Amino acid sequence: MKRNSITLITAVMGIFLLAIWIYLIDFSTFLQTLAKMNIVIIIPLTILFFGTYFIRSIRWKLILSPIEHINIFQSFNLCMINYLFNFLIPIHAGEIVKSALLKEMKGTSISKSLPTVYIDKMLDLLPIFMVFILAPFLDSRLSAIIYWASAITFSICLGFCLTLVLLIYKREVFLKLSDRVLFLLPLRARKRTTEFLNLFADGLLSLLDLSQRWGEVVLLTILAVVIHCVFLWLFFYAFGVNLPMLTVLIAYALINTSFILPAPPGFSGSLELTFLFIFSYLYNYDKNLVSAVAASSHILTAVLFGFLGLCSMAIIGTRVSTLFKVESKDTVLP
Repeated sequence: MKRNSITLITAVMGIFLLAIWIYLIDFSTFLQTLAKMNIVIIIPLTILFFGTYFIRSIRWKLILSPIEHINIFQSFNLCMINYLFNFLIPIHAGEIVKSALLKEMKGTSISKSLPTVYIDKMLDLLPIFMVFILAPFLDSRLSAIIYWASAITFSICLGFCLTLVLLIYKREVFLKLSDRVLFLLPLRARKRTTEFLNLFADGLLSLLDLSQRWGEVVLLTILAVVIHCVFLWLFFYAFGVNLPMLTVLIAYALINTSFILPAPPGFSGSLELTFLFIFSYLYNYDKNLVSAVAASSHILTAVLFGFLGLCSMAIIGTRVSTLFKVESKDTVLP
């Protein structure tokens, strides 16, 4: 019921955001601009899309390796199901589904694999810190936005890292603190939470074996960012606009950072407004052109997420209804 309520609220929010977007643009001009897209470019766009997510799946396989060994094909399938689920319901439940499916495939404890999923997710925030270095040399309005986005991202990363450090080096202190915070829960639930946190900490300790390979993880992250930036640049090029690569990198970093916030199903309306804010408000590009790029990229992304996600589900042998049941379960159990 809680999940359904959240989905309903976010769906209503999506309709509201779509209404705002349509109000802000000239819809007939938008449609005319959309019709001018060079359709042939969809082929390299699809290849770039596949490439960036394939590289991310290699990165997760590497992060997971101290805990569980899977092949690249299995990693890619699990990652695409994760991305599809997060696209359909953007409340970051896909990470739980990913670990739950890994448990079904390999018997790996959810509590032990979940740290690898969240660390993999945090690495996607690296671009905002890359452009943070450039902020002092940019327009004051753009710099202010980057500083705010960086501050929010840094706060989230800092909280996550402090939690990890406490779990690794001060486990007993952290468990006692969490027990006090959750004192209103039934005793059985508190015991499950403690068991989950212990296994979560064990998973973190296993990741210390990865210390010598963090260079590879960072390089894979940068490679994925570069390919995704080319993907974004090529979408504008399909409409006859040659964006400066610095603009593309900054825009990608801000768009990527916006995904940490709750969004409507399928990012309906929110993605279009994010594009308008960045490219029209910050960079003064025509709002109808920007909307055409946003809408076309949104549609292609939805199609590719759907296709690759459903193919991955068929290969693994699961269904959408099963995933919703998995996400609804008490995943605190090891």
